[in-house]
Amino acid sequence: MQVLKIQGLTVDFSTKAGIHHVLKNVDLSIGKGEIVGLIGESGSGKSTLAMTVLDLNSRNRIVSGSIRFMDEELMTLDKEKIRKIRGSHIGFVPQSSMNALNPLMRVKRQFVETIKSHTDMPLQQMVELIARTLAMVSIDPARGDSFFYEFSGGQRQRLMIALSMLLSPELIIADEPTTALDATVQSKIIDLLKNMVLQKHTSMLVISHDLHTISRVCDRIYIMYAGKIVETGTREEILTRPRHPYTQKLLSSRLSLMAEPVKVNGIPGNPPSVLKEYFGCSFLERCDRASLVCKTEKPPECIGNVKVACHFEGES
Repeated sequence: MQVLKIQGLTVDFSTKAGIHHVLKNVDLSIGKGEIVGLIGESGSGKSTLAMTVLDLNSRNRIVSGSIRFMDEELMTLDKEKIRKIRGSHIGFVPQSSMNALNPLMRVKRQFVETIKSHTDMPLQQMVELIARTLAMVSIDPARGDSFFYEFSGGQRQRLMIALSMLLSPELIIADEPTTALDATVQSKIIDLLKNMVLQKHTSMLVISHDLHTISRVCDRIYIMYAGKIVETGTREEILTRPRHPYTQKLLSSRLSLMAEPVKVNGIPGNPPSVLKEYFGCSFLERCDRASLVCKTEKPPECIGNVKVACHFEGES
């Protein structure tokens, strides 16, 4: 069963500078109990996809395509129905999770308000549920009376994961869950995400720019560039047999944790402007293997059985 199925999702934003083409004909699916990664540079459209599924940041937004959650079309629902789904059926760990909770409100109260906005649960059951959930993320339930700023960075991230899991939603969307954390804490957060999915029998979409870190937890991976899916496959396929030049460069640009100086193979150039329409491949100006066909023809779309959006399909 597919928990989330996105087809042909296109998102533009109307601004004074013009139309920003942020997402372009995106297809993505997540099965029950599956952890899927969405990887790409900053500005590639990853967070916009999450916000569109959750119906957040909708000002001046123009959307087309289909978003089906638990076989229900979200694009046709009104704001109130989406609000009821958000939090109770789709949990969210926002990109700015370090600052997502109210610093003037105790943690327990913020958890209680989340429960009350979706259920009529008695207070004692709420207290017990909050204590169990905090314990699952290795936070002492007694610290529910603390303020958010009294926790370390890693603890704050665990609190946000606990809040997203509180009502046992069918899907969790975690946007950059390891950003701004040191390597040791990142590893613990990744392990926590995987364990929570197993314990809660839920599904998860993990969004990140860090392919190596996120790949540890994912069953399948989507690579996004300039608002389009350019490659998709299992974790093994992406890590051991990357076919798109962009995926290959992402893998080769990792900084080794060695003491001696190393040369980092970065990706030259900048991501394309969202204000421009490209007649050929959007990765053209940064690709080592680009040819005339890349300038004049769009590569195939990552739809159906097509797994890589490249004219050369990973040729060396």
